[in-house]
Amino acid sequence: MTREQYIKQALELNIFFARIFKEHCVTLSAAQKHGDTRLLQALDRHKVHFEMLLNAALEEGFGLIDKKFIDRDCFVTPYTYSLELTTQSACGILINHKITNLEIERLNKPQSIPAGRLPVVYERALRINSDGEETAQGLAELMENILGEILKGRIYSSVYPSVYERYISELKKYQNAVRALKQDQDFDWFDADAVKAMRIYAEFVRNCLDFKEIEYSQKAHDIAQDFSQCESDREKFIKVNQDFSLLLKELIEKLLDKKLLCVMPPLTLDNILRQANRYIALLE
Repeated sequence: MTREQYIKQALELNIFFARIFKEHCVTLSAAQKHGDTRLLQALDRHKVHFEMLLNAALEEGFGLIDKKFIDRDCFVTPYTYSLELTTQSACGILINHKITNLEIERLNKPQSIPAGRLPVVYERALRINSDGEETAQGLAELMENILGEILKGRIYSSVYPSVYERYISELKKYQNAVRALKQDQDFDWFDADAVKAMRIYAEFVRNCLDFKEIEYSQKAHDIAQDFSQCESDREKFIKVNQDFSLLLKELIEKLLDKKLLCVMPPLTLDNILRQANRYIALLE
């Protein structure tokens, strides 16, 4: 693997997942906003660490990123900034909007890496991967502890335990992808875990919609059922993610118009949308 290839994959991996994981911290904080202060502080620290990781990954090298990820709105969507503002206002959780503005700017005007700076950027990519792997491990351990307390009835959370399990699985998958990159190995993103992840997210969306949102609840349910039937069918998995992406956009637009009855933090819908978009970009 050349240095350019390593930088490219490291940037794609960390720019995507650093945002995903920092938003997981926001979702879980909102789920127990008046809970254990120590846990809320710990979630906030990890949110900040991932914001710092994202900021480091955004410094340079966007010219190497495959345009398909940008065109598919894998890193940010047209809704991300507005949903950050809405979530911060509704949940009282601080979100660094400057990073989003910087990311949008860099995506719109990607700069190539001057040849003389390539060794420096390569060293930064190595450090970003190591920092990301360590931060992900810390957050996974924190989530495992919180989940254990929930299962013992010591903590209340409005987020389902299966979603905690899904977040932990994503953190570990990211760590495995970083290790594969370090060892110059290919990483297959289409597997049973990918299918399970998107099925659970479709179920999560269905279960967070008010019972009056019958039409959208049924659509989310049908998509969850479709995901459960494409474990070994790559093409069907792409198609179901496309359907899910369209549904999520529809829900977000209705939410921004203040017409959606839902108990999910607004930004979480955008988080799931980007994950669906990424699978489409990766597998098409």
